[in-house]
Amino acid sequence: DAVGVNGSWERWRGETVSMAGVWDNGNAQMVEMHSICPGGLWSRWNKPLDLAIGAIEARRGETWAKAARGAYDARWRANLERIKTCWAPRDAALLYIRFAHEMNLKDVPWQVHGGEEADFAAALTRYSTLRYQILPRANLVLCASDGTSAGLGIDLRKLWPGRDAAGRQVVQVYAVDSYNSWVVTHDAAEFDAKLTADQNGQPLGLEKHRLLAQQWGVPFAVAEWAGNGNPRDEGKGADLPIYYQLMNEWFRANAADPWHPKPGQLLYELYFNEQDRFTLLPTRFQPRSAQQYRSLTWGR
Repeated sequence: DAVGVNGSWERWRGETVSMAGVWDNGNAQMVEMHSICPGGLWSRWNKPLDLAIGAIEARRGETWAKAARGAYDARWRANLERIKTCWAPRDAALLYIRFAHEMNLKDVPWQVHGGEEADFAAALTRYSTLRYQILPRANLVLCASDGTSAGLGIDLRKLWPGRDAAGRQVVQVYAVDSYNSWVVTHDAAEFDAKLTADQNGQPLGLEKHRLLAQQWGVPFAVAEWAGNGNPRDEGKGADLPIYYQLMNEWFRANAADPWHPKPGQLLYELYFNEQDRFTLLPTRFQPRSAQQYRSLTWGR
């Protein structure tokens, strides 16, 4: 948002911001790419950028089976061509494209159900092939939510596409979005317990997801994270400074050398300073957490 691009977040926290994240969700938005194109808030950003985009819209009858057969290649090509045009002359290696992010949540238009994992992996490979043709230096990110919606029946472990027919790695980073909203951790013991927690056989904790990245041979990222400071949000919100301290410690313990990241190491983390209850700036909902965040060192 504006506090990121205008430098106020950087000045508030007292540290340089080395990376940002934006969203161009939906079929139309991923073609228009308002965030980085002329007139967009991030049109002049020249540092690494996590770029979240949509993929398909199930409510319009689109499916992962059709995607796997190439039904939406034209739209995905238009998306990549638009990114290429608007990002030039900046280095495409600074881009981390999060295709179909949080696909394991029931509320996203590109949700994946059990039995669709192979089609999703094939569709992701098709998008990657277009990426190699149009924007070969850009990085592709597979990003799930740390928790999976009940009823989807998805197996996250089956989403990994591996290498394409040309032997190229399809995905460069595995990431998750993680909020202290479900499951809420109130202290160090609960935080540590959640790190290695499963959810009906699926990874839930950050450590379980990090180990998936290590298994798949790519760096890890936390592409969105935040505390939830709204006490009326399903009774789960709280201003919990300890959460920020513990996240900082975990990030530092698993940090990668950005020039030589190893599988499973944390390449980047991005705070989700949006939607009021998650924000630290302004500090209406989490004043104590905001103070804690500012007291910690986040750069590496």
